[in-house]
Formats: sequence, C-alpha cells, structure tokens
Amino acid sequence: MYNNKLTKTKHLTLSMLLCGTLMACGGGGTSESHNVAAPSVPPANQCGQSIIDDSQSCAVIDGRAAITFAPASQNQYAGVAIFLHGAPGKPTKVANIFNAKHIAEQFNLVSIAPEGNGSDYQWDSTNNSLTSSKDIDYLSALIDDIESQYSFTDSKVFIFGYSAGGFMAYKLACQMPERLTAIISLAGQYRGNFENCATATPVAVHHLHSQSDRDVPYSGRSNGNIASVDDTIAFWQQKNGCGTDKEVLLQDGVTDASTKTESEIYTTCVKSVGLSKLSLVGHEDDYIAEKLLATFQYLLID
Repeated sequence: MYNNKLTKTKHLTLSMLLCGTLMACGGGGTSESHNVAAPSVPPANQCGQSIIDDSQSCAVIDGRAAITFAPASQNQYAGVAIFLHGAPGKPTKVANIFNAKHIAEQFNLVSIAPEGNGSDYQWDSTNNSLTSSKDIDYLSALIDDIESQYSFTDSKVFIFGYSAGGFMAYKLACQMPERLTAIISLAGQYRGNFENCATATPVAVHHLHSQSDRDVPYSGRSNGNIASVDDTIAFWQQKNGCGTDKEVLLQDGVTDASTKTESEIYTTCVKSVGLSKLSLVGHEDDYIAEKLLATFQYLLID
C-alpha cells in the first residue's frame, strides 16, 4: 500500500514538473506548446539614444550624451573633431556621413558626436542678439571635458556640421571663434541676420552644397531665416579678409550618381574660405565619405 502511494506520488511529481517545463497542462487539448528559452544577448553599449561599439566612449554633460572616439594607436592627440547632426537626425548618422573614425585616425584627433537639444532644429542655431545660448555653453563645456580626459599636443578644434548641424557650425564660428580651427558645413548655411555675427576673429570655413538640394536650398529659405550659400560665403570672405585670388578644382562627385564637384578655395585670406558645389546631389543622399574628405582635407593637414 505504501509503495503504491509512493509510486503515485512520484508520477504526480513528474507530471507537475513536465507541466512546468512544457507549459501545456490542463485544458484537455491534444496540442503541445514548447517555449524554447531565447539565447542570451550581451547588453548593448548605450550612449543616449545611440548604440556604440567597444572602441567608443560616452561623455554625458547636463544630461546630454556625446559619442567619443580616440584612436587606440595614439596616446596624445592633435585636437578634437566635433560632428553635429541634422534635424531630425542623430550622432551616428552624421558620424557615418563624414566617417568620423577615419578622420580621427588619419589626422590624430578625438572625435565627438553629441546629441542635439531635441527642438525642431536640434540646435539653437539662429544668430540673434544674444551673446550665448545653452547649446553654446554645452558644446564649450564638452570641449573642456574632452580636453581634460585626454592628452593633447595641440588645441585644434574642427566643427563638422550636416544640415541643421551646419547651421550650428556657423553660429559657433560667430560665438566662439577663438576656440575653433575650422568649420566644415555640408548642406547647412548661416541662419539669422548677418549683423548679429559681430566677431572680428576669423575662422577657416569650407562649405559643401548642391543646387539640387530641395530641403535646404542653395538659394536659402525664408522659413528658418536661412541665408543663401553665396551670401554666406561672401560674408566669411569679408570677415576673413580674402582677396579675389582663388584656386579652382574639379573633383569627383560625392555620391555614385554625382558626376563632379567644383571647388573654389580662397587662399589670400587671414583664414581660408572654400566652397564645393556638388553636382546632382540631394539633401538626404548616399554620401561617399572619402569623396567629401577630398574637398576639405587641406584644412586638416598641418
């Protein structure tokens, strides 16, 4: 009797274990449901709203994250390169457009790709009567933080901006030119009234734009108070004390569909001013980073 009860107990226990494992007890149905445990996935490295790889770091200031990359082959760097994204946009997008890692490795820089402020334009990029803004203060503090974290042989600061990030690059050239080596803007020109950029400190500028751009037209746009490319370049030619002499280059297109790039570089200036006119390129396009680099790499070379 006792052995019979023990046997029944064992059967009941085994049945309960099987029920817990298969999740298919009761109901009288004949079908079985097998839940297979999902393979474990290593947690991704998160930097704000972006996923980063093991070669990158994340700097957080005032709750805003910035993806940083310092070439592991070096222990001292010549400066920093800041990549400002568009609107809408994210740090990884602008970093991929310019190939931030390659630029950092080739020119011994620490690359930084910060998040915007979440507004429609992502950056407080309109040049107005205010002498500073939260974005100016944030980016200045970000540069300070990176310069304190790494060892530098020089204090170069390059600003790369795409679209709305380009708008912000020009505002930085007005608000903190003494800290900048050069700005490179792709499809984003000056915003606001030129009279609000009163600095007398020149900054090297290189602008890339296509007359096929419909989102941020070459001719500018009243909505957003966006100046034309020609007016933007003329303003910096005057500010940088440029003469009329220029070097004209015919270069490769910056997308597979683009046939050419015509670059004009004014060199008889206190700081150079360059303009690359992109042929048959849309605003949102499949840019080839090495072709973009070929237009402005003269600014990065000692």
